[in-house]
Amino acid sequence: MSSALTVPLGKVAEINPTFKSATISPDEFVDFLPMAAVDEGNSVALATEHRPLSDVQKGYTNFNDGDVLLAKITPCFENGKIAQVRLKYRYGFGSTEFHVVRPHSEKLDARYLVHFLRRDEIRVDGARKMTGSAGQRRVPKHYLESLPIYLPPLPEQRRIAAILDQADALRAKRREALAELDQLTQSIFIEMFGSALNAPARTAMGALMEGFRYGTSEKSSSNGYPTLRIPNVASGSLDLTELKTVPVEPAEFQRLRLLAGDLLFVRTNGNPDNVGRCAVFDPTLVEKTGYDTNQFIYASYLIRARLKKSTINPVVLQHYLSSGEGRRALRARCKTSAGQYNINTESLAAIPVPVLPPLLQEGFAERIEALESLKINHRASVAELNSLFSSLQHRAFRGEL
Repeated sequence: MSSALTVPLGKVAEINPTFKSATISPDEFVDFLPMAAVDEGNSVALATEHRPLSDVQKGYTNFNDGDVLLAKITPCFENGKIAQVRLKYRYGFGSTEFHVVRPHSEKLDARYLVHFLRRDEIRVDGARKMTGSAGQRRVPKHYLESLPIYLPPLPEQRRIAAILDQADALRAKRREALAELDQLTQSIFIEMFGSALNAPARTAMGALMEGFRYGTSEKSSSNGYPTLRIPNVASGSLDLTELKTVPVEPAEFQRLRLLAGDLLFVRTNGNPDNVGRCAVFDPTLVEKTGYDTNQFIYASYLIRARLKKSTINPVVLQHYLSSGEGRRALRARCKTSAGQYNINTESLAAIPVPVLPPLLQEGFAERIEALESLKINHRASVAELNSLFSSLQHRAFRGEL
């Protein structure tokens, strides 16, 4: 990278600009974006709520249309909650856990900037530079101000941004196809178990389990056991496109080792819709990773639930918890703190689960197996597109695209 074309971000963008309240009346409507409105899979964030200025002027972060929002708190930052905001009204407000980056339009293109900030290298480096106590660590403002950005002329920035936008759109379409398959499985679930769902009989989920356990908080390294994390717990099944290894002591490995049929729950996230998201550990799905299928463990932001034998098919339970009733039960038990939503083992154990006929459970699992093979193919395509996108990003910000 040529130093002549590299400048600190603070020289070409304003970080957390001051809101000029004199330009707007207190009763004028503004857009409002909670942390959950910024999806880590999307480089554009759209306003989902609208409120009078008087309701949000104090205690929230201000931004304008076209600004880039960057979640500063862990784990939202590491999860990639970074996007350019698009507003309906003149001004927007949102979580205090956002940094606002406003590019100088004569020097820096906003789309170029958002792709620059969404790179894995930035997330890794920014996480290392966080300040604060555990669970409340944040990316400091001065990190962004001093961040070196490769800065070709504006026309070149726009050309690069257009290429990355097109590649990103291809990834989005493949993710949409996966979402449609997820919707199909939910439709099958409702079709087969509708009568049982309408019946009043329910069992506390804790009664179906041998127990719950939190994962390891040890950091990843080049050696260790393959470890499933939040990104690996996709909608309804495992996403193995990015695996990390974590070293743990033998006794800890035995406590954390995953067995067939174990359920993994996301216990904390900036998006409440992701909290409680779960997937079933299936050794046949991890065979192609190159790791021993008996060596998998899981990280601290996940909770393992191990079923008692012959209580309920884990695939059926996973789909129930992804359904309307199951999701509502999970969402109702989430708690929030500092922009993070959380669920604990006690709350999971208390979730009521319907009594479902065993024969229907077996039939459902068989039907879902065929759909899962389609999902695997789509995820492989997503992995290829992700690899292509990462290569384009790497070349773009080295002046090689």
